[in-house]
This record gives sequence, structure tokens and C-alpha cells, in this order.
Amino acid sequence: MLEQAKTYDDWAWLYNQTLGPRYVAHKIGPIARIVLPHLPAGGRILDLCCGTGQLAGRLAERGYAVTGFDGSADMLRHARQNAPTATFVQGDARAFAFDAPFHAILCTSASLNHMAALEDLCGVFTSANAALVPDGLFIFDVNHPAQMSRHWRGRPTEGELHADYAWLITPDYDPAAGRGTFTVDIYRRPRNARRLPLGSVIARVTRGKALRRSRLALLARYGSLCPDWERHSVANTVWGHDLDAMTELLGACGFEPELRSTGGGAIDDQHAAYFLCRKVANATTTSPEIATPAPRAMTQAAAR
Repeated sequence: MLEQAKTYDDWAWLYNQTLGPRYVAHKIGPIARIVLPHLPAGGRILDLCCGTGQLAGRLAERGYAVTGFDGSADMLRHARQNAPTATFVQGDARAFAFDAPFHAILCTSASLNHMAALEDLCGVFTSANAALVPDGLFIFDVNHPAQMSRHWRGRPTEGELHADYAWLITPDYDPAAGRGTFTVDIYRRPRNARRLPLGSVIARVTRGKALRRSRLALLARYGSLCPDWERHSVANTVWGHDLDAMTELLGACGFEPELRSTGGGAIDDQHAAYFLCRKVANATTTSPEIATPAPRAMTQAAAR
């Protein structure tokens, strides 16, 4: 896991000013509605796989005692600037422990998709259970195989144009292998390199939702349009895990899990999923015999 985390060192600066703020803007509302009302004032929260710390900062501003945990040293360097009152620790999410227990553990932005096997998830779930108070909450979101098969098709899905840099994300998923990648292509203009003609105008115009496809098409051709710009590609490996197997594993690790769609309602192939889990007080955890699960069956309603 730490080896994978190092790939985020390569683009932590970009994540800090693009995806980090964007993700927290979408997530803080649901967290405030679903999670925070169940926590005591000033309660202890672990932001697991905290990235560049924007979520930790928003929670600390609300008076919570926040600890951020991540495997990337560069992501944590930005996190300490974004949330100066929080505590940050570098480590492996498959095996962590703290002296004082938390009232809640949050793991957002599909971070657990970086776990290669159910054994790795078992390490995360066991560590999370041990780090929580009785009845503590563990909330995380994941991309799942049906959704990844539908949307991760080797086509660009996100990106931006700026005067001196540009970036593009292309996700791909192999259902047979249960493995995918999201590749981040980053272009940076050297000091003496030319700008893309009318680059600033294009950046403003193509930022609108109506012209999203035009923006992504332009970004896909950026290497040929600006051959003198520096290009750096980062391939991040992820895995899609069966949701039923994850639910069973959470139960074996001492949680009562509830599975929901990030879009609301039943799980479908359009949206990611999230688990809302409560630690079972005085539960006896087991070491489950982990087997490769059968593919998750989809109802006709979910397939539409």
C-alpha cells in the first residue's frame, strides 16, 4: 500500500489545487448530515487516507479533534498546511493503531479501491474496528465492479486547461481481472516554451459543463498541440471488489454494515457505493476464510 501511495507523491501538488478542494465540496454536506449528528461535540475523528487534508481542515473548523492518516509524504505535506490544527500521521492503512480511540473513521474518495485483495481490506477493517470506541462509526465509499465496468472504458473523464499547466484523467477497468487504472496525464509549460494559442480563452470557454466533451477532446490532443511542454503520466492501480463479499467481511471484523448508493436508493451501475458501519459493542471478531467471490448479480432495474 505504501508503494502505491508513493505514486501520489508525483502529483500531490495537482491534487491539492484541483481534486482535493473539489471532492471536499461534494462530501462535506453528506458527512455533516449523516455522520456528525451522531458524534459528541469535539469528538475524535480519523480521516483515513486523508490526501491533502481539505476534509480534515473542514472538520477541524467545526471543532472536532481530527487525525489524518495517509501513505503519501507529499500529500501529507500539503495536508499540514491545509489543516494546521489537525494531527497527521504517515503509514499503511492495512495496519494502524492509536493510543486513544476515535468516535468515527472516515475514508473517502474511493481510497480503499487501492487495496488489491480482500486480505488487505481485512487488515483495514480490523485496524478500524480496534481504533474505534464501542458503537463508533466507520464510513467509506468505493467504486464497485458494475459501476466501473460501465464507466471506466479507457476514455478521458476529467481534466482542466490552464495557462501554464493542464491535466487529464483516463480510467480503465478489466472486469475479468477485477483490476483497473486511472491514469493522470500532466502537462507543464517550461519557462521558455510557447503557450497554446488563445490558451487562456480556451481554458475559460471549455470549463463550462456544456462544452465538457470539447475540453476533454482538446486535452487528449495536448501532447501534439504543445510538444514542447513537459508531460508526466501517473498510472494509479485500483481493484473492484464484490460488495457482498465486503459486507460479509465487515461483519466478521466486528461491524454492522449498511450499504447505500452515493446517488441515493439501491445500488446500481451508475454510481459508486458507500458503507455506513457501526462497531458492534463487545463483538467477537473472527478471522474469515477469504475466498474469491462470485460476480455480484445485478437486477434488471440496476442494469438500466
